[in-house]
Amino acid sequence: MILNRHRVGTVCPGLKVFLSIALVVVAGAAALQLNSHLTPSSTAELTQDSRTYSSARVGTNPKSLGTFAYVPMIFESNQGQTDSRVRFLARGKGYDLFLTQKEAVLALRHSTTGSGSSEQASVLRMSLAGASLRTEPSGNDELPGKSNYLIGNNPAWWHRDIPQFARVRYREVYAGTDLVYYGHQGQLEYDFEIAPGSDPRRVELRFQGADRLTVDPAGNLILPVAGGTLSLQAPRVYQTVGTEQRSIEGRFELRGADAVGFKVGEYDPSRTLVIDPILQYSTYLGGSADEACSIILGTGAPVSGCPAVAVDSSLSAYVVGSTRSTDFPDVSCSTSLQCSLKGTANISISKFNSSGTALLFSTYLGGNNIDHPAGVGVDGGFNVIVAGNTTSTDFPTNGSNAAFQTTPVSTNTHAFVSKLDPTGHTLLYSTYLSGNGADVATGLAVDLSGNAYVSGTTTSTEVGAGFPSTTGGYQTAPASGSTIQFFLSKINPNASGISSVPYSTYFGGGNSARPASSGPPAVGGGVAVDSSNNVYITGGTSYLHVGNATTDFPILNAYQGCLDSAPSITTCPTNVTAYDVFVAKLNPTAITGSQLLYSTYLGGTGDDIGNGITVDSSSAYITGSTTSTDFPAAGTGVFQSVNGGGTDAFLAKLGTPTTALTTVPLNYFTYLGGSGTDVGMGVAVDNIQGARIVGWTSSTNFPNLNFPVQTGFGGGGIRCFCSQHRYYGNNAYSPRSLLYFSGRHAC
Repeated sequence: MILNRHRVGTVCPGLKVFLSIALVVVAGAAALQLNSHLTPSSTAELTQDSRTYSSARVGTNPKSLGTFAYVPMIFESNQGQTDSRVRFLARGKGYDLFLTQKEAVLALRHSTTGSGSSEQASVLRMSLAGASLRTEPSGNDELPGKSNYLIGNNPAWWHRDIPQFARVRYREVYAGTDLVYYGHQGQLEYDFEIAPGSDPRRVELRFQGADRLTVDPAGNLILPVAGGTLSLQAPRVYQTVGTEQRSIEGRFELRGADAVGFKVGEYDPSRTLVIDPILQYSTYLGGSADEACSIILGTGAPVSGCPAVAVDSSLSAYVVGSTRSTDFPDVSCSTSLQCSLKGTANISISKFNSSGTALLFSTYLGGNNIDHPAGVGVDGGFNVIVAGNTTSTDFPTNGSNAAFQTTPVSTNTHAFVSKLDPTGHTLLYSTYLSGNGADVATGLAVDLSGNAYVSGTTTSTEVGAGFPSTTGGYQTAPASGSTIQFFLSKINPNASGISSVPYSTYFGGGNSARPASSGPPAVGGGVAVDSSNNVYITGGTSYLHVGNATTDFPILNAYQGCLDSAPSITTCPTNVTAYDVFVAKLNPTAITGSQLLYSTYLGGTGDDIGNGITVDSSSAYITGSTTSTDFPAAGTGVFQSVNGGGTDAFLAKLGTPTTALTTVPLNYFTYLGGSGTDVGMGVAVDNIQGARIVGWTSSTNFPNLNFPVQTGFGGGGIRCFCSQHRYYGNNAYSPRSLLYFSGRHAC
């Protein structure tokens, strides 16, 4: 079993930010024959005691977490430090595990949903039906450390030099079958070891504390519990032959409302058989009120950049969102920048350690109205940079470095950029980005020097005021006839005042045939920066490019030069109205007139919108949504060459113009979706051009493959999805995994 918080977060329009915690827990122990059980109240007592003990185990210094993951899991023998029925215990962030002779008790800690901020335990008991209980569990592989409980001022109640073990073995729970617990810090595993000639069909797990046992289409066992959902993944069954582990077909088999066994395929009965399920625990980050932008902002669908996640070089994860909760977890007035909710909804910023087992800090950030993020980044010094939007008139701008704007120019929605120190305690820089209209940030990127690049849309009209444009920007004024423009701003949070915004530009056209009732001509958006500080922006636009210098949308070195038209079209139509994705690459440090390196439309005759963009050394990767059935095709081995119905997500890959090919090439494109609505929200790329996409879907037939965590839609309105695409060279990709994600709660 594995205890691990995934580093990917997504927004749920329910009440909490949903995080997945892979938990290893006991799936066996001995049959339940005690006249009385460990009760929830006594378990809570043990949990309280666990906060006051000292131990010789390795600490959780984030700097040592790279090696910390390899430290053996610690099982303490019970020598009076807890209930006498417990033989061994293990503790971790978010759970307590108690192994008795006859059952295993897992206490899953979670915050209460009342007005206070207290902790409760959801209790799940697991036992083996019909098992032999003749022998006591034994500790194996004793560790060099000792545990000491020095509780209170009476030494008679102290417990010292308690031995620690790396493994706990239950022998002969069935004839010829042992159950073994072992693992590493944050990772607890167990095996059923079935000796030659023994019968794996005798193994039967029974659960108390789960609402109802079900097996999903992928073969995972689902156990709803208070405060979250547990799922035992389809078991890994194998036999060892020499140094090789040979997989054996195996699955769960329901044997009643609270019982499950294993159905095992053909195997060699002369060799030991090992059955190894994995238990996952899904929980939430949040307080007692809403943490979903879809609810806070009333959009009804997930909002790009809210929440947002970043990972630093030590693999610590940073999650930012918006919250209405007054009891957001781990917010402290002694350590947090802001320890209370000031408005209707403020920014929440949380940092997790590299294994996801510890919440290192949380803080609010915001003012007297509604604040929500558009992105988060981390610089080389582990400082946290957040961009977003606010309607607050007193958003914090009192950083160590003076703000570009300490107050908003007007009473509309405006963008902000803030920088916090690595502990979440000190505001190093914070500013409004505001004009005389509404200014909405939709993306954030951070370069190697710690500069922030923010993209979005604006209805402001100032010229050369520092925002939305600076003197020397690519486009210093809104295009003639426009009602809304994109903007791109560079912020140096290490500078102060006017110097902290060295570059800002409008980007847009002024001629759109799209009816105002169908949406503004500039929507969506994302931003990325490469190692040479070239900046890439994307979004969706209905602005035309028809040869009018004052109203044309900027197009240069384009793969597709006309809106809603095939790449081969050179005479652009003037009456098309659908959105196309646009992708533009700029060099902000170049002289005026040469900053734009390329800008292209990308799409078919339907509505196509770019929401996320990332880059590597040679390409730009874009995701978003499309209703087009004729999106330009590109690449080989395309996963999904046709629209699945309605709105699909997509992955597109653009190359780099060369002296031989001056237009930017489209090297790959695939649809990604089913018969409902599917939207790509974010994209990342690895060092071998493999792409990962996250988004949301209402499709019950969204494509999934390669042993996904969740294959079934699970009912309800929408679900999150995660998609991994492996690169095979020559512009060929193959999805490695496609899956739903979020259990029974909507994204």
